[in-house]
Amino acid sequence: MKALQWFGGWIVPVGATAAIVLGAWHPILGGERGDVEKQEKKLRTIHEILRAGYVEEPDTAKLYDGAARGMLSSLDRHCQYFDPDEMKEFEMDTEGHYGGIGVQIEFMIEFLEISGVFEDTPAFKAGLVAGDRILSINGTTTEHMNSNEAARHIRGVPGTVVTLNVLRRATGKPEDVPITRAEIVIPSVKGTAIIDAKHGIGYVRLLQFQEESCAKLKAAIDGMMAKGLKGLILDLRFNGGGLLDQSEKIADLFLAKGVIVETKGRLEEANSRVEATKDGTYPDFPMVVLVNDGSASASEIVAGALQDHKRAVLVGSKTYGKGSVQQYLKGELGDGSGFKFTIARYFTPNGRWIDRKAGKDFGLEPDFVVDLTEKETLALMASWGDAKKKEGDEAFVDRQLEKATEVVRTLLWKEGGK
Repeated sequence: MKALQWFGGWIVPVGATAAIVLGAWHPILGGERGDVEKQEKKLRTIHEILRAGYVEEPDTAKLYDGAARGMLSSLDRHCQYFDPDEMKEFEMDTEGHYGGIGVQIEFMIEFLEISGVFEDTPAFKAGLVAGDRILSINGTTTEHMNSNEAARHIRGVPGTVVTLNVLRRATGKPEDVPITRAEIVIPSVKGTAIIDAKHGIGYVRLLQFQEESCAKLKAAIDGMMAKGLKGLILDLRFNGGGLLDQSEKIADLFLAKGVIVETKGRLEEANSRVEATKDGTYPDFPMVVLVNDGSASASEIVAGALQDHKRAVLVGSKTYGKGSVQQYLKGELGDGSGFKFTIARYFTPNGRWIDRKAGKDFGLEPDFVVDLTEKETLALMASWGDAKKKEGDEAFVDRQLEKATEVVRTLLWKEGGK
């Protein structure tokens, strides 16, 4: 494992790494030390008063866990504390499977929002989509509940039922949605196919940036090249991110030189400039990247790098807008608890910071904007899954994919590949 292992998305955790905590902190000197001691004294005073006079004897561990939560959550919504039980739940993701329903949840300060739904999962089959808000879980309100607490309530033994009260993005109305949990296994690459044999246009969808995602994507593309691939559509719609190093490697597959991504933070270790290398780069075939508001973080690193270098054309909807990198630490607190915090901001090759904190210019704007209606979004998700069509259902037309195919054909024509 690297001294620092960073993630371009919140959905994939990391094991213990002590590089920052054990030697990289700036020393606390002068007035700053006095401020720290003053605030520590404040916490101790509150603790002593509560121990002496609260109506019930308080649990000291819970008090300090609460203080740790508050400290981290005051920074930004990506910073979070995990008590020992939450840390165990969190680490389940590293195994790539768990008992649950298959959603990604984003803590949005005032509410919990579904930021991603994995296809062929119970949540997907129940019709949940990115943008739906979870109001309660089995009757327990999610008010003041962070994403990991929500995950603990949602996960459980496969075959058991969890009922979510969801404020639907499409209708703006709350709805009880009972969902039967299942063993969740999230693939990385799906849908590989030559979708236009006449022009040699290939399609591949990347669901998440996991370990070996680059190798799996490369295998998919190599297989299509053996069948006459001349142009590629890379689908990153609803890909919420994952491992930062995988996004760098995947962008490097298509770029022979230039900056892929730059990270900037206060610590020396948080500042990096990743450059593309010529070795292993694919030929400069026409390429389109499909994106939407579910494309976040590591997806935005790949899409932003390819757009800035004019290596690929972006088609679809404006992306989510997450331009920060988190560090996950476990073991340093000595009791099985852990935490994550934002260590850096990342910037595209042209210096764009696309985080939502950037204001109205957050996210990546596609070169060709093709927004889908809510009805079309649901139909797109159904087309990706195993949902059986009912008699009388209208055939779904993926307008974003149609536009992407049209763009690749045009690019091939311009290159003399008509």
